[in-house]
Amino acid sequence: MQRRSHAQWHALFQAQQASGQSMAVFCQAHGVCPKYFSLRRRQLLGDAVPSKVTAISPFVPVAVPRSVEAMALEVRFGDSLQLRVPTSVAPQWLAELLHAPRN
Repeated sequence: MQRRSHAQWHALFQAQQASGQSMAVFCQAHGVCPKYFSLRRRQLLGDAVPSKVTAISPFVPVAVPRSVEAMALEVRFGDSLQLRVPTSVAPQWLAELLHAPRN
């Protein structure tokens, strides 16, 4: 096995990336064990290793539309009267309405 300096390994990593070849094909053409090539790349580059394989999340983003019921406030006065107001109503307005003089 040939002993390579850090600079030589970095040159090999760059050459493999620029070649567009898979790691296995590149390593075979340059007489390097693919497992050792991968190990040295992780050791020398750490997390900076570019990956051609993008992990696909098994989760799909979901947007749940708000229902009309969730956007309204319901106030009941006994069994005979109920008031439904949208949640966008100012709390002060609702307080004034509820405290208004009753006839």
